[in-house]
Amino acid sequence: MSSLSRVCVFGLLAMFLFGATPSAFAQQSVSVADRARELADARPWAGMIFAGSSVADGKLRDIMVAPWTGSWGDDTLAGGAVSYRLARFWKFFMLDAELGGAYRFGDTEGGEFWAAGYLRYDGFPWTNYVYTTFGLSMGPDYVTRLPRVERGTDARPEPNQSRFLNFFSPEITFALPDRPDQEIAIRYMHRSGIFGTYNGVYEGANSLIVGFRARF
Repeated sequence: MSSLSRVCVFGLLAMFLFGATPSAFAQQSVSVADRARELADARPWAGMIFAGSSVADGKLRDIMVAPWTGSWGDDTLAGGAVSYRLARFWKFFMLDAELGGAYRFGDTEGGEFWAAGYLRYDGFPWTNYVYTTFGLSMGPDYVTRLPRVERGTDARPEPNQSRFLNFFSPEITFALPDRPDQEIAIRYMHRSGIFGTYNGVYEGANSLIVGFRARF
């Protein structure tokens, strides 16, 4: 019998002696992901604090592909948000309601507030190792002072302006499977005119923030 054959035989014997069949390993693997989802859903309320930086130019689609092309740092953002899990459906999809606010330090010096719904997905194949969610949001966003990218300059002001825009902010989160109630969140905050729906505005302010969310 070759060395490889002996290893296989001893491995199978060990699995059956200790009651660990291949199917048992598969079931255990699946249960880790399902348990993470159960633990997350068991705490529907969540609070997040975050900080980040604005990007003064560039369109959302360009910055997401090549973020280094933007002019970062005109504003520093700091804020927080409270959310509530409304439902889970089709196993991997969730709907959250969120209220949030932030302050822009720097060029803008103004507040930002939003109410949004987040559609999230957590069916990634690596959930057994890192509990990951991805979400997209929709809802009204209001600023007390327009960021420069939205107001333009005194010499060349933007022709279409609106303090109310849409809060479209893709977000990805990471957590340990046994602690899904403690997440690291990376969010791309974007004030969107939804192709001119809001007073003819086509582009809005963009920011990248990193935060910590706790579920309770």
